Amino acid sequence: MVFRKPIPQPLPTAFSVADAYAHGFSRAQLRNRSLLVPFHGTRALALPTSGEPQAEFKMRCRALATRMPSGAAFSHRTAAILHQMPLPGQQTNQHFEVTVPAPGRAIRRRGVDGHCSFLAPDCVGTLAGIPVTTVERTWCDLATMLSLPDLVAVADFLLWHRNPRTTIARLTTAVGRHPSRSGRPALRSALTLASDHSQSRPESLVRVDLALSDLPTPVANLELHLVITRRVVHLDLAYPEYKLELEYHGDQHRTDVRQWRSDVRRANDIGDEGWQTLQFTGDDLADLPSLRRRVERRLRSLGWDG
Repeated sequence: MVFRKPIPQPLPTAFSVADAYAHGFSRAQLRNRSLLVPFHGTRALALPTSGEPQAEFKMRCRALATRMPSGAAFSHRTAAILHQMPLPGQQTNQHFEVTVPAPGRAIRRRGVDGHCSFLAPDCVGTLAGIPVTTVERTWCDLATMLSLPDLVAVADFLLWHRNPRTTIARLTTAVGRHPSRSGRPALRSALTLASDHSQSRPESLVRVDLALSDLPTPVANLELHLVITRRVVHLDLAYPEYKLELEYHGDQHRTDVRQWRSDVRRANDIGDEGWQTLQFTGDDLADLPSLRRRVERRLRSLGWDG
């Protein structure tokens, strides 16, 4: 970035125009074409070619944060994206969502969905220097925006036992403190369905669909000790009583040669010990009733009598 005359001080990543003027920047310097304009009244440095998927998103958050009132934080879907929570594909965040503590006034500006709500200080933290609601509060705020299965999928992500971001106890406490009553029934239902052993959103969606049906609920991420090969494998969803596994195949299982070969070996190994595998892909998520009927047929063939 080149300026014709020296700038008063090094530029931060993102800043407000008002702060820039207060620190001695000129109008000409703020019109420098190398500066980005994420929102009206803000400027930001051009993004480095780091390849980070969320780089631009975080840059815009930092810029908007310079114009937010004290105590305000990114919330709802914006906070969920910052926390890398698994959202439905259609939940793209065209608008940035910000919650201002009551009795303040919700932000009203282009590209921003403002909220005003009770927001305790311990419900707000920082992520890469960005003010954001905690994972517990964010999950509660999503209750009126997501379906029950997707709400469970987010809880599963936060509870994943190998890298837990929270606990059932903390989520339960957050539900009790959440100022909005409209989402509480969904949150309470989601708590009864959540698991700390579901590794991906597709696995969570299928497990919840089966749990809400008349079929048995599968065990998530079952650890299976193989006798013949003396290996330990983890089954996405399993019915141990009937030796039936439901295995999700994402696109990486098709495009990664090593993953594909590992999948074939694994299927053969568990097959040698009497297990059957019912595979499903992303296409099946669009028609869960058909997948559910397929699971029922397989269970009945293995002795389940309903």
